[in-house]
Amino acid sequence: MIRTAICAAAAAVVLLGPAMAGAADEPKDLVGSIYTETSLAFAPAKSASYFSKDLDAAMRARGAGRRPVDFDYRYGYKNLRISGLEILQEIDNDLARVVAVFKNHGRANSVDWTMCRRPDGEWRIADASSNTGEQEWDLRRMMNLSTRIVC
Repeated sequence: MIRTAICAAAAAVVLLGPAMAGAADEPKDLVGSIYTETSLAFAPAKSASYFSKDLDAAMRARGAGRRPVDFDYRYGYKNLRISGLEILQEIDNDLARVVAVFKNHGRANSVDWTMCRRPDGEWRIADASSNTGEQEWDLRRMMNLSTRIVC
């Protein structure tokens, strides 16, 4: 009985692990988990589990308990009708590029996520940008951050 409970608990951790922020083994897992969030106004600990140190600090300072920008940066829009989300990745040592490809209101779009790997091996989001939606945007530029990433 106890062994069954332990196995069930372990299975739950294995199944939920990649969906939990900060628990991602692959960059695309972390990006995938941010797409499952119901709100983009994160508590400090959750925000730090998603973003690089500098982007996290800038977004929390700008957001102060609410969303840091006036659109959903996962998609690049305010008005959403999303379908067909697919997440692709390319890893180069401690940096990675993750591309989320989707349709909004039937039009093809994508968001590029720049990822960095921390010394402890965990991946963090260092930037998100797009030039396929209503207008071109870059999260780091919007937060007035340099191109030098502090992971």
